[in-house]
Amino acid sequence: MIAKSLRPVILCILILSSLLPVAAMAAADVVTVGSVNATGTTVDVPVFIRDVAGTSLGVDQPAGSRIQSYSIKVTYAPASAISSVTFTRAGITANLTPTSEFSPASAGAISLLDTFQESSNPIPFTLNAATPGDRVAHLVFTLSGSANPGTSITLTLDPSLTQLTDAGGSAATKETASNGGLTLVNGAITIPPLTVALSPSALNVRVNNSGSLTATLSSTTPVATIVTLASSNTAVATVPASVSIAAGSRTASVSITPKAIGTADITASITGSTSTSTVTIQPAIVPNPCPVPAVPQVSAPSSAVGGAAYLVSWQPVTDATEYVVSESTDENFPASATTTQTITITSASFTHAGDVRYFYRVVARNHTATCDVASQPSNTASVLVTNVPLPPMSILPVVGSTPGAFGSYFKTSVQLYNPKSATLSGKLIFHTQRVSGTANDPSLTFAIAPGKTLTYADLLPAMGIASGLGSVDMIGDLDSGLPVSLVRVFNDGGAAGTTGLAEEQVMAGEALQPGSVGVLLAPSDVQKFRLAIGIRTLDQNTMMTITVRDANGSEVKSVTRGYGATYFAQLGTAELLDGYTLAGGESITFAVTSGSAFVYGATTDNTTNDPSMQFARRLP
Repeated sequence: MIAKSLRPVILCILILSSLLPVAAMAAADVVTVGSVNATGTTVDVPVFIRDVAGTSLGVDQPAGSRIQSYSIKVTYAPASAISSVTFTRAGITANLTPTSEFSPASAGAISLLDTFQESSNPIPFTLNAATPGDRVAHLVFTLSGSANPGTSITLTLDPSLTQLTDAGGSAATKETASNGGLTLVNGAITIPPLTVALSPSALNVRVNNSGSLTATLSSTTPVATIVTLASSNTAVATVPASVSIAAGSRTASVSITPKAIGTADITASITGSTSTSTVTIQPAIVPNPCPVPAVPQVSAPSSAVGGAAYLVSWQPVTDATEYVVSESTDENFPASATTTQTITITSASFTHAGDVRYFYRVVARNHTATCDVASQPSNTASVLVTNVPLPPMSILPVVGSTPGAFGSYFKTSVQLYNPKSATLSGKLIFHTQRVSGTANDPSLTFAIAPGKTLTYADLLPAMGIASGLGSVDMIGDLDSGLPVSLVRVFNDGGAAGTTGLAEEQVMAGEALQPGSVGVLLAPSDVQKFRLAIGIRTLDQNTMMTITVRDANGSEVKSVTRGYGATYFAQLGTAELLDGYTLAGGESITFAVTSGSAFVYGATTDNTTNDPSMQFARRLP
């Protein structure tokens, strides 16, 4: 029997015990690291926060108790599978301005710490959003050579350093895994097994001529991949024993040598993988035709100044070995008023006296030992050559007022000085990146008295542009010259000061022209420094071949790129080079085949955000 005096105490204990499961089941906000499949050497992993109703922090709580600060630490293993990683805002926080932001990293781990003022930058969470919640950040990993296909990389949230708080970091509302206010969901990067495919799936090749297939991997890899090849009937066709697909690339050409009429199966496989691909080769004796080239498409400036050189250019045409360029003062191209020249490059330069209109057209020709066939004439381009001088012009290849990586924010200050005895006037025209310039692009006029200096502390806001990245043309009025400029591109570190570089204005004649080659050098340590490459074209479409060589001089990547007229872009090297990841110390050459362009490399210290610039000058 229980004494009457103990019954109230026991009753209280039973009531409290019945409440314990409810407390254990209290709501908790959730931090989730995504799980993704790698499709190349660069992997983007989203990070989410789910604001759950009824927790101590959330949009359902009174002001001052909202999720406005987070600390998220992610460890990744094996660390050797990752060569670099960044952790930055994304999703609902991408356009917010934090009062503080840090992203410290150590071996095998990286963190992101952001705090936002609730009154000016509330984080727009969706209460009880579908799992996994709202995207607030992302991790961008670069896989290393030890990231093997068929393996995975674990992404684990550190429970001791992952937490949510209000803008003031109040301990009363802080949510952590240890106090039950936060649930952590880990993620992973899965590197799928590597597969290979041959294309086309069937191929006819002529005996005594070569043919080719393309071996394509399912994804890029950070190291070279050896593809083993075999022919089922070497009396009919042979192939190399293997081909190597370069790191960062997915394809390689497989040469086919037909020996006799018949069929042969060509098989490709990857060492250590069960993936194989087979195509059937059927060599046949057929005539060897001379393919007729397609019709070229010609472009030229609408006008030029007498005595100044200008370019007529076109894109390369398949099967063309040379081009016949016709110039005439009559749009009907009669023999009496027409001259021709045969060249092997895709542009021609002309210089004439003024007040005459010239017409141009091009024929693509397949002219070899056994072939002599030509395309129909191209479209007609005309250039009006006049004695009216063009206004003076220089170019600032890159200007910006824009956030960068690792917490940087780059601005552009401009000083313009008039050394002349008369006022200098003109305008600055801004061309934003990744689109060709137009007559409607933003501009800012200037007029500078003799001996005076005009200063813009941050050029883009002075032009009415809040932020952005692009290129600027400095154009003087016809009766004016150009001022002397001092342009500084710098990272604004606030109270920590600035780090930056002086950028020179360049003239159109200094650009890379058809037949010329410029070179940039990659930083020797790509862990300490990041490289971006800027390209600014002039008034014509531009084609160039970009070749990367390692420090020993071996070619490791080659791509061909085309850009429109008055076009600017500053690109990461992986985007420019089809996913190729720099190892450090490479040389990057730019061979222009048509049009003209300035090319520069912007190297930035990952610790100090101190930038430097190099131009790809024409090699002698």
